[in-house]
Amino acid sequence: MVMPISSTQDFDGLFTMNVPLGQHYSDVAWCRSNGALGCAKEYWEDDSGCEIDGNEMVCYFYDNSQLVEGESNAWQHAVNDLTVSYLYKVYQKDGNSLVLTNDIGMRNMPPYLVGKVNEDGSKAVFVGGYDLNNLKKSADSIEFK
Repeated sequence: MVMPISSTQDFDGLFTMNVPLGQHYSDVAWCRSNGALGCAKEYWEDDSGCEIDGNEMVCYFYDNSQLVEGESNAWQHAVNDLTVSYLYKVYQKDGNSLVLTNDIGMRNMPPYLVGKVNEDGSKAVFVGGYDLNNLKKSADSIEFK
């Protein structure tokens, strides 16, 4: 019998995503008010602290409640905020996913973000960390609710 290397986690009824087996992610409202990187909700691996190391991932959830004047959906808001306010650059684009990168070197800002958007753009999730291949796998597994 082959053992799974990941399990599916529900993120507060907003979306599901495959996470490494044995890991669980929680909303870290206690860690940062209003979410980091301009997000509505921020999820870190339980017991990880507030710094990202080489093996950890962070999930940033965006929705239409965050729109500012001139923005039409959460996807546009997230990409605008990440590229203007947080200095991320577009690295790769593929269908409904996007890879952003930065070289700021801050431990609480992942060097890679892989984003996925729902069909109407009203919800978006960016998965951040150091291992781009694993981030892409996790982002590909996101199902919006």
